[in-house]
Amino acid sequence: MTRTTAMSVPLADLSLFAATPEQVYESRRRTAELWAKGMSVEEYIQRDVIMDKYEHAANGRLITWILAPRADPTTLDFMCSCETFRRTGVVAKRAKEVDAREVREVIAYGVASVFTPPVKRGKGYARHMMRLVHWVLAPRSALPAEFPAEWGTPPDIDVLRMLGVANAQFSVLYSDVGREFYLSCGTTPSSSDGWAVKGALETSKMLEATSESATTSPPPPPGLNVQRLTEDEVIALYDRDAVWVKDDLSRFAGDTSCTLFSFTPDQGVGAFVMRRIMSFAEGLQPVRPTTQWGFAILPPSARSLDDALQGDHPPPLPFVTWTLDLRTSPRTLVVARLRADVHTFPVVLEQLLAVAREERVEKVEFWYLRPELRAIANAQGWKTAERAEHLSAVRWYGEEKDDEVDWVYNEK
Repeated sequence: MTRTTAMSVPLADLSLFAATPEQVYESRRRTAELWAKGMSVEEYIQRDVIMDKYEHAANGRLITWILAPRADPTTLDFMCSCETFRRTGVVAKRAKEVDAREVREVIAYGVASVFTPPVKRGKGYARHMMRLVHWVLAPRSALPAEFPAEWGTPPDIDVLRMLGVANAQFSVLYSDVGREFYLSCGTTPSSSDGWAVKGALETSKMLEATSESATTSPPPPPGLNVQRLTEDEVIALYDRDAVWVKDDLSRFAGDTSCTLFSFTPDQGVGAFVMRRIMSFAEGLQPVRPTTQWGFAILPPSARSLDDALQGDHPPPLPFVTWTLDLRTSPRTLVVARLRADVHTFPVVLEQLLAVAREERVEKVEFWYLRPELRAIANAQGWKTAERAEHLSAVRWYGEEKDDEVDWVYNEK
C-alpha cells in the first residue's frame, strides 16, 4: 500500500472507484471520528452494518465511492469518500398536447457522507471527487462529449454499467457547507454546473415549556378517526403513497410549465430516517427512542389502517410521519412525509404538537410545505426561513435548465 498522506497527488493520477469491503470499513471509521455524536466508533460502524441490510441499501443500491490513485485503487490510504443511494424517482411534465401529462419512473440518486480526513484537506480532493460523481452516475449522453484531458482517463463505463449506475435522471444531496461548494463541482474543470440548492426552506415552531403531563394529547375533533402508526404501518402506507405521489405529480404538472420530479417513499427510502436513529444497549443491541412514527386520519368506518388501505386503489389518506433528531440542540421532531390539504392540515398541526410534547422535543420542523399549507402554519405562529444547514441541492441530467425543474415533496 502506497502512503499518500504527506504529499499531494496530481488529480490526473486519481479516479473514482467503488470501494472494497475493507475501504468501506475505513471510510466509516474515518467519518465516525467526527460524526459519531456521542456514539463510540464501534457503535457508529455497527449502525451502518445494520442499515446495510435494509431495502434502501441492499442489492447494490448503496455504493461507497473512494477517490484513489489509478495505480493503487484498493489502497486504504485513499483521499476521500462518499456514498450514493439508487432510488426510484418520478418525473412529470406537460406533454405537447393540451392538458396531457407525461409521468414516468426514472432512476435517481441520493449522495451522502462526503468526507475528506483532515490530513488530506486543502488539496482539492473533495471537489474533484464530486466532479467525478457526475461521470459515474449520469449517462454519458448527458455529459460533455470529451472527458477533461487534465483529469486523465474517465471511469470505465463497462464497470459502471456492471455496478448498475451511469443511468441517473437526477441526483440530490444535502449541503452543510453552504450553496457554492457543490455548485462548483461541475462536469469540467471550469464549469459550475454542479448541485444547485433548491427549496431549502424550513417551517418550524419552538415548543414552550409546560407543566402539563407529557403524555396528555388533545382529542381529535369529533368525527375524525386519527390513528397513530407503528413502523410497519408507516411502511405499508408508504407502499400506497408511492402510487399517490405519481398521481399528485400528474395533477400538479397541469398547473405549471416546469418539469416536476420527486422520489417515491417506498423501497426503504422513507423508512431510512426512522431506522437510522438508534442507540445501543449492552452487547451492541440497537434501541430506538420511540415506537410511534406517524398518524393517519382514517375514514370514520375504518377500524385500522389495514381496513383503510383495502382494495386495489384506495383513496389517498391524510397522514404525517416523522423522525427524531435527539443528538443535537434543540431536540427536534422533523416531519418526514406529509399528505394533507387545507381542511386536514390544521388538525395535523395540533396533533403533531401533541406528539412533540410526548416525545419531549423542543422544536418541530417541516422541510417542505406547499404554499397554501405554509400560509396556514405561518398564520398559527410557525416561522418559515431558509435552513442554515442541510441545504437540499439537485443536479438534473435532462435537457431542462435548473429553473425549469421543481422538486415536489422535498422532505427529510
